[in-house]
Amino acid sequence: MRRAARKRTTRQLEQVFKALEGDHTHPFAHEIYRRVHKRLPRISLATVYRNLHSLVDEGKIRTLLLDEQGARFDPETSQHDHFVCERCGRVVDLFLRQTRPVDLSSLAKQGYVVTTHSLTVHGLCQICAARRRTSRSQRPARKA
Repeated sequence: MRRAARKRTTRQLEQVFKALEGDHTHPFAHEIYRRVHKRLPRISLATVYRNLHSLVDEGKIRTLLLDEQGARFDPETSQHDHFVCERCGRVVDLFLRQTRPVDLSSLAKQGYVVTTHSLTVHGLCQICAARRRTSRSQRPARKA
């Protein structure tokens, strides 16, 4: 009988997870690397990536591919969606009530197996929208 492979918890893995725990900014790997590097100066970026992928495989964090900038990492593993600010890049968790279920039955008929889906909303966050309104109101009036 074959025993299930047991993942070894390393100090590096623990520190990568701690660097993400409770962080709702959806950081990139290099941002997580900077945080962990302060505590473990000998850690490499490759080790951080390897540990992030292990945490994703274990279901402890999620990978987000929201734009062309690359993967972000999310410690919130429950089903939720995201808002992405087009100006500052801020990513906000959205916990929307699913009043209108998405009909994916046509995909099943075509042979696809859907395991999950997500919604990404793009626009201006509250801060950037307020700055935009302020800058517009401070512009001098045009002469006719």
